[in-house]
Amino acid sequence: MQILQDDLISAVSSSASHLSATYPVGNVQDDIPSLPYICNATTCTITLTVASGMQALFLSGLQADSGIIELVTSTNNSGQIDINTIPYSSLAELATGTSQRISPEWFSFTVATAENTISSPYAGGTISEYTQGPTTLVLEGNLTLAADLVLTDSSNSIQRISTGAALGAATVKLVFTTSTDRKDSPVSGNAIYQWDQSSGVAGRFEDSSGAAVNLNNFVNVMIGSICTIGGTDYQVSKIIGDGTGASDVELSSAASDATVTVIKHPIKLGIARAGSVLNIENPQLGLSRTFTDYSVRRPLLNGGYSETQRNICKGFDVSAMLSDSNAQNFEGFYRAFRSKPFPAIIAEGFDSARNENTRMAGFYYLRSAPSMAYATHSGSYTQTEFQIHEVI
Repeated sequence: MQILQDDLISAVSSSASHLSATYPVGNVQDDIPSLPYICNATTCTITLTVASGMQALFLSGLQADSGIIELVTSTNNSGQIDINTIPYSSLAELATGTSQRISPEWFSFTVATAENTISSPYAGGTISEYTQGPTTLVLEGNLTLAADLVLTDSSNSIQRISTGAALGAATVKLVFTTSTDRKDSPVSGNAIYQWDQSSGVAGRFEDSSGAAVNLNNFVNVMIGSICTIGGTDYQVSKIIGDGTGASDVELSSAASDATVTVIKHPIKLGIARAGSVLNIENPQLGLSRTFTDYSVRRPLLNGGYSETQRNICKGFDVSAMLSDSNAQNFEGFYRAFRSKPFPAIIAEGFDSARNENTRMAGFYYLRSAPSMAYATHSGSYTQTEFQIHEVI
């Protein structure tokens, strides 16, 4: 089990601006995943300046079609790592009211000697391994890249592993793009065809027959969605109810009645943390994972039923046998954080198919104080019990 205990990010910036003053890039450093940074472009690079000692990076509340991490340390070690952008499940299962569609993800790093190096001039050929090279490469033949090519003076690369070593001061760049057209991809109901302006920035989306599109059913239009209307890009800045009223949808600026040609998801990020890690023993066999469904359920007096879908959060009941030193470290962590949320990966060392970096990672808080009991006469091991719950 790993807990990110010290956030070493000293500055955060973005290559693009934000949807509005409510969604600045600084939001990624607060404790509210549901109040994200929302980019106002289809590509953006979020830059994190991180002090020496980083062992792990945690991201939560991401919305993007693709993403990579570009990491460079003060000693010129560098690496590029893919970010998971696969949704939890089908959109039909997610439906309305779910603010987080992509799993939180935990990254641990280490500096390793590159598996392959090339020198300049290069005669040509296919590069099939992670490769280092000089900052300037002269080609004397065709070059085919089957993997990353990093041009750096250092022969060491930053790679992703299960348990990371501390890195030097670093610059972490999170490069995100949104590119998929969602206009013709409703979860249910009709596809969007046109924008019907009510007045100013307000209006609604309609299908090809002029009927209002219910955005709760459509699902793929959200705050920050980038819509191409009449050849110009606008962002959705407000949605009232299901968006079917004549002025229930507001855009970033006024758009006249016109055909909608493209709708893309916004680029969003809720939480970014980078820092040192508290490593303690994995939970014992029998670790239970539970879910809290915040959907509203209303049994009606006539036997009917009404429901409104909301977020689902995961939680764990943890029982762990900790060494004395780790038990003391965990107690110190609890005394420091208490009710404050923190990133953690509950269990590590699973087979790669178990996706521990997404299924076990999350932005959690302790529901109550942990309980501890000595498990040996010498006090060398402590049975520790606690409950942990996700914040989204």
